[in-house]
Amino acid sequence: MLRAVIEWGFVMLRRLAMVVIVSLLAGLAMAQDNPPRPAGDQAQGRPIREGEGWFRGVAGTITAIKKEQLFLKAVDGKAVTVNLSARTRYRKDAQPATLADFKVGDRVMVSGDPAGENTWDARSVSARARPGAHQEMMREALGKRFIAGEIKSIDGTRLAILRPDGVTQTIEVDENTSFRKQGESITLADFKPGDHVFGRGELKNGTFVAAVLNVGDFPQMGPSRFQGSPDRH
Repeated sequence: MLRAVIEWGFVMLRRLAMVVIVSLLAGLAMAQDNPPRPAGDQAQGRPIREGEGWFRGVAGTITAIKKEQLFLKAVDGKAVTVNLSARTRYRKDAQPATLADFKVGDRVMVSGDPAGENTWDARSVSARARPGAHQEMMREALGKRFIAGEIKSIDGTRLAILRPDGVTQTIEVDENTSFRKQGESITLADFKPGDHVFGRGELKNGTFVAAVLNVGDFPQMGPSRFQGSPDRH
């Protein structure tokens, strides 16, 4: 009789242990399927997901600007007040900016901390780049901060480059210029007319001097990106 009671007790202990294990596994699975939400939920909705991380702030269109405040129409349609301070940083078209660079109608992203219902204390305010802003910056920098195009002729250390905008620009290389092809170091003697090249550099006494010159096509560049009246150099 005592033996039967002991065996029954062991059976019940095993069953209890299985229940505990199953419960733990189920709880772990639920936790993985429903991870903790990041801090920052507030009246105007959850934090905006940006890239691979969580952006703590609000996005919307500027409806009014005051000295120390922005007023937005948030992406969910609600009116939002953004408090500004001396510590607030500003960026517009991927460049450092000031509050004076912003205007009503700009679409912005505000990073900061909630300061009440539909109110934020801003750490940074960034304007989304307007359509075509990147192409404008590329056009402005071409021939001044970088060069790209086809070699038309080589005369010593001077190369005539037909750029994607149709301008033929004469550039120079010097003893500090690095020449590369498919990641490998080469020399100026390896370049020839007809090669497509690109590289960075700067203007010196009105002439572009290459710091690096690569054989190959500049990524994502074509004549359509450089429409307009070019400046001849």
